Amino acid sequence: MTNRMPPPGAAGWQTWAPHEALAPIFDRDMRDGESVLIIRATGSPNAYGKWIGKTAGVEGRKTYDIAADYLATGIDAIRADVYALVTWSDANGALLTRDYIDQSREALPDGWIGLRRTMTAPAGAAFAELELAFRWSASGEVAWRRPSVAETAATAQLPIRTVRVATTLINKFSGSRTGNLADMSDLLDQAGAQRADIVCLSEGVYEQGVGGRGYGQFGEPIPGAFTNFLASHARKHRYYVIASLFETDGDVLYNTAVLIDRDGRISGKYRKTHLPLFEAEMGVTPGSEYPVFDTDFGRIGILICWDSYFPEPARLLALKGAELLFVPTQGNARIQSLARAVDNGVHVVVAGMWEEKPSRIVDPRGDVLAELSEEAHGVAVAEIDLGKPFYKNWLSVGDADGEARSLFRRERRPSTYGDLTI
Repeated sequence: MTNRMPPPGAAGWQTWAPHEALAPIFDRDMRDGESVLIIRATGSPNAYGKWIGKTAGVEGRKTYDIAADYLATGIDAIRADVYALVTWSDANGALLTRDYIDQSREALPDGWIGLRRTMTAPAGAAFAELELAFRWSASGEVAWRRPSVAETAATAQLPIRTVRVATTLINKFSGSRTGNLADMSDLLDQAGAQRADIVCLSEGVYEQGVGGRGYGQFGEPIPGAFTNFLASHARKHRYYVIASLFETDGDVLYNTAVLIDRDGRISGKYRKTHLPLFEAEMGVTPGSEYPVFDTDFGRIGILICWDSYFPEPARLLALKGAELLFVPTQGNARIQSLARAVDNGVHVVVAGMWEEKPSRIVDPRGDVLAELSEEAHGVAVAEIDLGKPFYKNWLSVGDADGEARSLFRRERRPSTYGDLTI
């Protein structure tokens, strides 16, 4: 489709800086036969500037491919200092939404970096602006080429990516693994009857109440009897299952969450990285990695209990593209699951055991979509759309709507976080 943005050599591109004292050096040039827009540092670490191009004729609720390439040289913190933003406004010039376009970031064969995003223009949109920026670096320069806002095919719309998510609650136990398996089987069948796409069980339900909590007295390998049990239900109901268990791997014991796919295969596992002291004293060894898992509805991450009390694990999973975070746990603070959802702009699914309303499904705004009270023994299901944006006015972007899941990741400044690794 036709690119609506003016080419870099056209007069339609304007420069911007917060004020004259912070203005970088703006220039135009030719690179490999193409017109490019240049922003150069001035020696001041406070300089900040943009090239801005504006196009009319966009329409709300239509879908557009948005793109720009950049070539950065001599810049240390490129992800923080170089960005491209699309701003949508209505016919009167009122701002609607502002979004970073680096949903896809591709290293091109000639050394340039391609930023790409396909998105539906907000209702009422009549104009689109591309902002190509460079800021806060005392040295270096950025060249921008091929800015583009192009309508996709007339019938194209971003897909609705719905998934039925189930959380569970069991907090009364028979004292035997056989009884625990029977309770889990009941809930897994309930989740299947409610057409769940994925179901999460609480932490350690398999071993709960059985006794023998010392090293060498419990645990089993993966795959094993418990994962075979989970697999049979996954195949029966054609859903994914997340459950945790104490995993033995040679002489080492882990608190592990396993993901079983719709065909009953082990799709992945996560070993709990943050261990409470009593668990470490039982002989459990912490994991050291934060894997994400691709399912047929989206990318997910898993935390276990104490992990969710720390902001870093959830952020790492979100940075790796997790759209849903699952937290099998025994005890949890409600406010922390809400915070992890809001911190990262993702849905969080908690399968708890104790405390008031221990199991819940939380949306990116921190609103609880479904939950189970401590008296319940059952399943709660929520249907969510992973493609739905959650915008909030004045969230970073001024008097327009911004989206947390993009802004909180894109506006991080890792170069200032050194003390976090101490």
